[in-house]
Amino acid sequence: MLLLVSSLLPGAALAAEPERLHLLIPAGPGGGLDSTARAIGKALQSSDIRAPVSYENMTGGGGGRALGHFVETAQRQQQTLLINSTPLIVRSLQGLFPQSYRDLVPIAALVAEFNAVVVRADSSIVSWPELIKALQADPRSVTTGGGSVRGSMDHVVLAQALEATGINPRAARYLPYDGGGKAMVALLGGEIDVLSTGAGEVLSYVASDDVRVLAIAADKRLAQLPDVPTLSELGTPVVFANWRGLFAAPGTTAAQTDRLIAEIEAATGSNTWQQSLAQYAWTPLNLTGADFTLYLEAQEQQLQAILSELGFIR
Repeated sequence: MLLLVSSLLPGAALAAEPERLHLLIPAGPGGGLDSTARAIGKALQSSDIRAPVSYENMTGGGGGRALGHFVETAQRQQQTLLINSTPLIVRSLQGLFPQSYRDLVPIAALVAEFNAVVVRADSSIVSWPELIKALQADPRSVTTGGGSVRGSMDHVVLAQALEATGINPRAARYLPYDGGGKAMVALLGGEIDVLSTGAGEVLSYVASDDVRVLAIAADKRLAQLPDVPTLSELGTPVVFANWRGLFAAPGTTAAQTDRLIAEIEAATGSNTWQQSLAQYAWTPLNLTGADFTLYLEAQEQQLQAILSELGFIR
């Protein structure tokens, strides 16, 4: 596969030095987007596909600032890939982003990550049924939060789960944070009582006994969290995974797109990448190009139905 990547370089010999790649991350350090970008960057470098790989965290507007910058400066972004995730579709459907995935060149869907509902280890809430009981008694008695804005991914998964138990999700308190890292700090600091976030973002905190995971929005239990029940097991039939993937700038040629796809396919076949999948409890998607586009179109239809039902879009 590495030979295929090399052969796609214009006039390149097999011994040619790999070119630099820049990864633009529309969130702060420490969250799922940041972790995924750095994991694929590490795989690219360890496989000698691209070196160096640089990273830029551009926060603001729930990801809108980075998206707008990437599209508006497309001519200067030919050695840059934007990492993004499900909120790209959510915010576009809500009319909060003037751009959508259709303004980008889909390269590869890398992973899917199931959401987890988390509390501090010393929380008086020790199970999902106890959380639901407290919220049913008084929806304002518990402060929830997530690493994305209201009506975006972390909020939507939690809102789906609450609605499935008969709780009006709009009555529950939700505080948004710019990325999973900041949201975890808020949980540990007592600013929020319950965190909705990607399962992979909490594993190290579970290992250090700082948090307890009440449930996951997965179709089956995760190997990394074998004692944590799924929401479906607990009578709340909600399953939803947040995808994360890479996009090239508008104007990227077909030849450049093919080269980028080949490079990412090579990187995701590496041992380094496989180790990251296990470390973060990510499910590999391995969708590229046109297949990634079809996946985006299907999820857009699914999310439009969910968001309409929850009242987050009209």
